[in-house]
Amino acid sequence: MPSHCVLFRVDAGPDIGLGHLQRSLSLASALHQFGATCIFLTNRVPAVQSRVKAFGFEADGLETLEPGGAENLKSTLRKAIRHRCDVMVVDSYNVGADYLGHLRATGLFVVAIDDLARHPFPCQLVVNGGAHALQLPYCPSSGDTRFLLGPRYALLHPEFWDASSRAVQKTAANVLVTLGGADQHNLMPMMLSLLDDLPGEFTVTAIVGPFFSNCSEVQAMAKDCRRSVLLVRSPDSVRDLMLKADLAISAGGQTLYELAAAGTPTVAIQVADNQAPSVRALVAKGTVYMGGCVGEAQLLDRVSEVVKMLLADNDTRARMIAAGQQLLDGQGARRIAEVMVSA
Repeated sequence: MPSHCVLFRVDAGPDIGLGHLQRSLSLASALHQFGATCIFLTNRVPAVQSRVKAFGFEADGLETLEPGGAENLKSTLRKAIRHRCDVMVVDSYNVGADYLGHLRATGLFVVAIDDLARHPFPCQLVVNGGAHALQLPYCPSSGDTRFLLGPRYALLHPEFWDASSRAVQKTAANVLVTLGGADQHNLMPMMLSLLDDLPGEFTVTAIVGPFFSNCSEVQAMAKDCRRSVLLVRSPDSVRDLMLKADLAISAGGQTLYELAAAGTPTVAIQVADNQAPSVRALVAKGTVYMGGCVGEAQLLDRVSEVVKMLLADNDTRARMIAAGQQLLDGQGARRIAEVMVSA
């Protein structure tokens, strides 16, 4: 695809998070290795636009139109024409079959990055790297749609493409807490307090996302903790933090796949309904333990119980490391880019 231009139409922001954007950036990084030009059409949020530019790609802004509506479609097509793009990658819960079909009807090669299989797909390529993807009822509405499903096609950050194997440490010395781009449920202060009450001499590293509205509360809690707590604000790279951690507490989104690839045993907290199938599948694969769901009365007790068990159980952590690195080899973005190049 050396002469092609790919327009990524991606939703991201305080209410959406960064998961859609991050996996699209990973695919763009792989396509760039094949010589493709990649441009991002995404929300006009400074943290979103700057993240695209930090990866070395051009950032254009979505108009403030009804997401997935007719005017939004027209605006998107105008952007594709202006940038002379012939390939469109769409990663948005607001886009349905009609929208994708209209894009394809203009002559674009259309790729949908999808989680839910809510409708038949008219586009040429559909990608779902989730551990549950093969169990979803995917079907085409055209005769030539290709589906790339399952963890072989998980779109991970380039730093995870060549991850090395990992061994369990005899003593758990560091716990990582990562809850995504936003903390809408104010979980971070609760997790820091919970960890501070547990026995052991471990330290805590907490990633504070760009859309956290509770930073002052997080900082105050970290300062009050008896154990060492390192707050890391919107890091460009997370792999080293994951590799230094013997255990992680994570929201149930795309980060679970990065943690599995890094070989970091993880306790998952489901913070949105659409995360449930993926989290259940990862639990079944042995890469994560389920801590619970936001809103459950016993969430904190359950997370505390599981974290305490894993801190003390080297054998279980070793099995989780092996399961995660067996499930995810980090090559998903490269595999998808190769398919797109040969299409």
